[in-house]
Amino acid sequence: MTEAGKIHGDQVRDLMMALAREVLWPFRWRVATILLMQIATQIMLLASLILPWQLLQMLITGRSRIDGWAPWADADSEKIAVLIALAVLCFCAYALLKWLVKKAIASFSASILQHLNKTRLVTNHRLLGKRVLGVVLGALSSAVIAILFCLMIALLHPLLALLAVLCVLGLVVMVGFYYRFERVQKIQDMLQGNVLTVINISFVLGFLIIVLDYLNGTMRPLLTLFILLLGMRQLMAASVNGLVSFLSIIKFFQQINMLLLPRSQQISLFSTTDFVQRFEQGKLKQWLLPWLVERKHCNSDIEILQCRLIHGRAIAQVLIRETAASAVSRYILLKCYVSARENEALHETALLNEVNGHYHGVIPTVPFLLESGRLPWCSFVLLEIGGELPQWKNSEERKPWMSELRQCLLHVPLPNRLIAQYTATFASLPERMKKIDATHFAYLTQDDKESFQVEHFMRLWPLMVAEVERIPKSLTVQNQSSARMAKIDGHMLLMDWFGWVYDTVGAFWPLSAKLHAEVLEVIGSQWEDSSAQQHWSEFDTPVTAANYVALAARAHEFCQRCNANNDSGALNMIAGLIKAYEAITHSHSFSALQRDIASLHHAVN
Repeated sequence: MTEAGKIHGDQVRDLMMALAREVLWPFRWRVATILLMQIATQIMLLASLILPWQLLQMLITGRSRIDGWAPWADADSEKIAVLIALAVLCFCAYALLKWLVKKAIASFSASILQHLNKTRLVTNHRLLGKRVLGVVLGALSSAVIAILFCLMIALLHPLLALLAVLCVLGLVVMVGFYYRFERVQKIQDMLQGNVLTVINISFVLGFLIIVLDYLNGTMRPLLTLFILLLGMRQLMAASVNGLVSFLSIIKFFQQINMLLLPRSQQISLFSTTDFVQRFEQGKLKQWLLPWLVERKHCNSDIEILQCRLIHGRAIAQVLIRETAASAVSRYILLKCYVSARENEALHETALLNEVNGHYHGVIPTVPFLLESGRLPWCSFVLLEIGGELPQWKNSEERKPWMSELRQCLLHVPLPNRLIAQYTATFASLPERMKKIDATHFAYLTQDDKESFQVEHFMRLWPLMVAEVERIPKSLTVQNQSSARMAKIDGHMLLMDWFGWVYDTVGAFWPLSAKLHAEVLEVIGSQWEDSSAQQHWSEFDTPVTAANYVALAARAHEFCQRCNANNDSGALNMIAGLIKAYEAITHSHSFSALQRDIASLHHAVN
């Protein structure tokens, strides 16, 4: 179904009411300030357009409307200077107000996001929050500006105001008609591409009214007519902008839901499926508690603490507490997957069967798998997560734990059967690297090849592949920042085990300015461990090993960008890859020099 069919009028209405109630009203003074600044911006724009008209009239007739405003300006040259100064001042004020509005929206967005204290607010989400708030305020300010100009036209010419309202209503009806059949983006493009046509039609209709006035002998002064036509233009432009912003609200419906509204006020886009209905508070208690008792995983004294629907309501996570007769608590996590995500449940089960309750500290890092299987309406995984209440961590709160997460993954023991399963399913980093050859950048001009060092890089590329093949492999996750985890008594517990791969250490390590320091911290902390020494036996020092892992991280990102046809991003990475490879060769040279010195010292002795 098209995007237009996914969001209905009642959902949009509910969203607008929730925005007004949760965002606009608590910050009403800031919203009012922004709207007043928007109105002042339009007034300055109108003034900067009218004043040149007066300047032209002054040059032609020697008279203008400011004759009574500036009694000190007697000479024509002084009046012209005043008009020019006013026009420049109004235009500068218009530009300044536009900039101030932009800054005010950014500040307002930061205040809202801080006020809501939402989870998942990483940097990208903050930028998106500012963008969607700009869309909401853009729609509101466009509506206010359109009403303002309509009132202004009504004061000067009621018949023309009636015509303007009919034009706007016609535009709204047309957009509403096409919305049933076309995608939102297509309607937006059509509106933005035809904004001049809409304005020209309004001009033609405005001129018809003026002609009728002339024929009836009720002609207005020229300045009034000019203001009316400008007002008509701004009214239609504001109407088109308002409709485009309103369509953007529909397009960013889910983002506005997530970033600007509290969870309790979010508007559901999803139909209430059988899967979702089973996790409603009332029904959940009816079937889950007897089901757990029947399977002898719990006694009768159990309590449902939390139920979360994630990944577009396709996965449910239910946290359960069982209290024994001795008042000792035990926590269980039930995860249910819709049929379409059955493979993820099987993937998670296969891994948990092998690394059940793995320890990387005092408390198990991997939960204990109690049972897995299928129900008529879902696949499920039932986990025991210990005797302490877990505290879920959002994206921002997970960052300090990333180092511990990576250290844990390096220690998770995988049997050969599971390693074979992973390697058969996922292409390793060296395999992905070998698929990229010089022909990928053959379209570049010779100058571009030289500036990006493409030919030098492609000569080094096979050598980089060989070095990456030396790096040990371990269990890793394709997006570690999104790995759902909880903290239990100061220790980390990994909750979701689907989407994991067995690949080169560092292959999925996100690039950052602190990449080398992060890698060195993880490798250095386990360097003295005898089990870890088996993995890193080929490397002399943690610094050398860290250089290799940093090369793998860059090579993985380079391959990702090449496969996504993001050639500009890939080309910009070439210099960093060469530098990472040179760090490895320098460490080789330094190690060889140290060995030569040691052997020479031994020979002298």
